[in-house]
Amino acid sequence: MITLYQFEISPFCDKVRRILNLKRVPYRIEEVPPSKTLSVVRKLNPAGKLPFLVEDGRVVADSTDIAWYLDERHPEPRLIPEDPYQRALCHVLEDWADESLYFYEMRLRFTLPHNARRFIPELVKYERPLVQKIAPLAMPIVLRRTVASQGIGKKPLEVVLRDIERHLEAIQGLLAGGNDWLLGDHITLADISVFAQLFCIRASDEGSRMVAARPVVADWMARVEGSTGPRSDDHSPGQAAAMSRR
Repeated sequence: MITLYQFEISPFCDKVRRILNLKRVPYRIEEVPPSKTLSVVRKLNPAGKLPFLVEDGRVVADSTDIAWYLDERHPEPRLIPEDPYQRALCHVLEDWADESLYFYEMRLRFTLPHNARRFIPELVKYERPLVQKIAPLAMPIVLRRTVASQGIGKKPLEVVLRDIERHLEAIQGLLAGGNDWLLGDHITLADISVFAQLFCIRASDEGSRMVAARPVVADWMARVEGSTGPRSDDHSPGQAAAMSRR
């Protein structure tokens, strides 16, 4: 069985969980809080990053590499298009989600005080009590520096919100004409990747209002959620294991 080493609140870990759920691949979760990164993660993954998975002794790291590995090893349903043009668009959309939308969700969830008060505790809920106590003081500083180093953290909030409005308009444009999915006539890695970041953006107060104002986007998110969430009617060992954490 696959073991997924993850940090639960991470959109990249959510992305991998949804791929596994959609493919109905049995897996179990090993939760790794930030303070255990050096002692746990680097022993198996020298890059020291989450998520990564272990299957039959093989370690696969990085959500994109994991997605490609799972599509080869567990091909149904196929998430990476066979058509070269569609495959190229899928790559571009995934990279846009991972490398751009990610920092917008970070900006909203962790640098705005009213959102950070809700989400900082989620970052450290698997940590020791002492870490949980000091996190509300230390983590906002660390996360603001991270977002600022990328550039989005240096923008005024009104500019960030305007950028997100444009991103949402782009998603709505891809769904124009009654398209159910971002590419083609079935769900692909592009849908899951963009959804994972937008799910986090929508969790903020500001993002929730912006998504709600676009029913086309909200309906698409509901389709992705319905296709990739844990299945209550699936009683296989993998689904049970997916709900357990050490």
